[in-house]
Amino acid sequence: MFDAFNQHMDVVATVISLAILVALYFALKPRVDFWWLNFWYALPFVGKSIRLSKDSTRNAKNKEWTNAERTLCEDYKQHIHFITEPELNNRLDYLAKANDLGRTPTPVWLLAVLSLLVIAEGLGFSYLLGSWMAMEGSEDTRTLLMVAIVLVLCVILIFVTHSAGHQLYRTNLIRASEKEWRDAGQPGPLRSQTMMLKDDQKMDSDQPEYTQLVNRVGTSGSYFMVIVAIAIIVVIAVTSTWMRVKHLENEQTQETMQSGATAASGNPFASGLALPKEVTEPQNEADQKGIADRNDAKATEGMAAFIMLGFIFVVTQVVGIAAGFKWGFAGKESKAAYASTRGFSTYEDYQAQYAPVIQVAQSKLQTLQQQLARQGGNQSLNLRKSFDDYLSESRGFVMGAGSAAAAPTQATSPVEPSVTVDQALVRFEQLKSDQAAAKAYISGLPLAVREPLIVAIKEKKAREAEEQAQRERARNEDELNELF
Repeated sequence: MFDAFNQHMDVVATVISLAILVALYFALKPRVDFWWLNFWYALPFVGKSIRLSKDSTRNAKNKEWTNAERTLCEDYKQHIHFITEPELNNRLDYLAKANDLGRTPTPVWLLAVLSLLVIAEGLGFSYLLGSWMAMEGSEDTRTLLMVAIVLVLCVILIFVTHSAGHQLYRTNLIRASEKEWRDAGQPGPLRSQTMMLKDDQKMDSDQPEYTQLVNRVGTSGSYFMVIVAIAIIVVIAVTSTWMRVKHLENEQTQETMQSGATAASGNPFASGLALPKEVTEPQNEADQKGIADRNDAKATEGMAAFIMLGFIFVVTQVVGIAAGFKWGFAGKESKAAYASTRGFSTYEDYQAQYAPVIQVAQSKLQTLQQQLARQGGNQSLNLRKSFDDYLSESRGFVMGAGSAAAAPTQATSPVEPSVTVDQALVRFEQLKSDQAAAKAYISGLPLAVREPLIVAIKEKKAREAEEQAQRERARNEDELNELF
């Protein structure tokens, strides 16, 4: 087996390196994709910004934008998956009531580590299986079968153990809710309704916590996958240990037969003069005892090694089950809720994560506008738009897209499309004590509402300032009248 590894070391190293690179890419996919987008736009001579600067035609739907500007903004908007504060709080409520608040998807690095552990532990066992599956085959054929068996075991064991851990966590939640419900005297149905992520999560806030949980998690719990995982682990651990023991016994038998044949062929007196029995018998007994002692020691050492290998295999699978229990979500739509919140618990932190992206996008847009102005010569392009304007005019933002492996979901608008200027002014008055929140609210309004709102705010401030000045003048006059 080790000779085969040495012969194919380059292939093994290449496969492991590719696996590590793929795992790192998916773990850091948002950052890698954003870096690549910036690199492609900043590339001189052939970069995308240079190519876009040659197109100064106006957009067909909105003449205030050029096609180049909108293309750049659309590219960077793909990295901003925005939802409003009420939507964020609604998803946090869903996670909290499903007992998934604070949980995350299984990290990619952990899956990679578990895969390496399973592959490393299963190499020896897989080589034995490959040898029996291709007894007349070459060493290369056995190695190929060994790799195939290792990959199959890796996929099956990771899937089964992770599913078992997830099912164990979810079923334990359901069983605990059922117990609380019975202890409370079963005052009503255990589940009152099925709560979806799109629903108002405060609809069942007046109900017991166990009802709120099963409304999102469900009531059907099972330990089927746990039993399947335990059965598979026991079968593989026992079978692999038994095969290793029998393989060691076979090797010892062959060594004993070879030792006997060697001793017989190496005896210079085997043919010819025969030695007396009194001379040869003590030596034969000593040789047999030495061989037996060696075999016993080797068998004891081998059994200890096989038991340790079996223990390592079992512990590895227990780690896989524990990973499924610790990571992942019990709620039916908790994964989508987590993807929307991006793992943040406050709206300020949620907004802050996109601030660097918006700043970079605005910088790239300004560079493009300068390039367009130079290309236009004496033509007045009137390039005054910002990336914030594009986000506002898009009338909605793509909701959370999750980790290296999730897709965009539905679009939503920061405010209702039917909002009026008066309604927006009332909302602004409620938020103006928090300048950051008020600014974010105004930035999220459609352009048709935002501009009249800014005018109305300025007029209101002017009226309030005039009224304050009139009150000051009246107070001064009253004070003067009291003096004279």
